[in-house]
Amino acid sequence: MSAPSAAADDGKNQRDRPDAAQRVPGRPDPNAPWVDLLPDDGKDRPGATSQYTVAAYYLPFNFSYDFSTSLASRSFWPSYNGTACVNLRATGSTDPSYWWREIKVEMWNAYGVDTRIGLPVRYKLDGYYYGYCWHGLNPYNEHYFRLTKDWGPSRVWGDGWASPN
Repeated sequence: MSAPSAAADDGKNQRDRPDAAQRVPGRPDPNAPWVDLLPDDGKDRPGATSQYTVAAYYLPFNFSYDFSTSLASRSFWPSYNGTACVNLRATGSTDPSYWWREIKVEMWNAYGVDTRIGLPVRYKLDGYYYGYCWHGLNPYNEHYFRLTKDWGPSRVWGDGWASPN
């Protein structure tokens, strides 16, 4: 599997950072379903139990998030060409300095033993949407992404979308 690569951007000062999401235009697709992100208990992933309870989604889907440490997406099927993109923005936090912070997004293959794909990607929390695309995903395996933050006991929330490109 190949390492992740960046989506189109208009952020000038991050182009040399391969692990940083790039600012993207646009908003969540009003025609795509809204999907709740899950507590990171793995119940929606194949092999987690003999019967997992939540079906995987197809791209695109929209989401909102609210977490303190880590939050996983629902499992989903990448595009047929093995691509999945995550776009998000922060809209608030219990930490007033969150505008200067970042969260990380990790892509995981959920088949069998969960395997992280590539490195975590940093997303700025300055109120703009940022996006990143992972390529070389197995289109026949379910995947999920995980949002993580490593600063303070505070909560952060926002919205975004996952898409095939």
